[in-house]
Amino acid sequence: MLGLIVGCLKWAAVGFVVAFVLMKLYEGSHIHDDVPRPEFKVRQSRRAVLVLSTFAGMLSALVWLLVQTWD
Repeated sequence: MLGLIVGCLKWAAVGFVVAFVLMKLYEGSHIHDDVPRPEFKVRQSRRAVLVLSTFAGMLSALVWLLVQTWD
């Protein structure tokens, strides 16, 4: 049981980090220096990255758990 919990946490961390990095890279590639961004847009995008990365982490942990129970 402990191995199952640790495995879920590991895959959740992997899913979170991968989604977070990919979203930051995407956001960084679409920012233009000549167009200023308002502060609320910066905060909003930061929150969106965290929320979507958390969702991706939970989803990857759930998929890992489902695959483990199929064995």
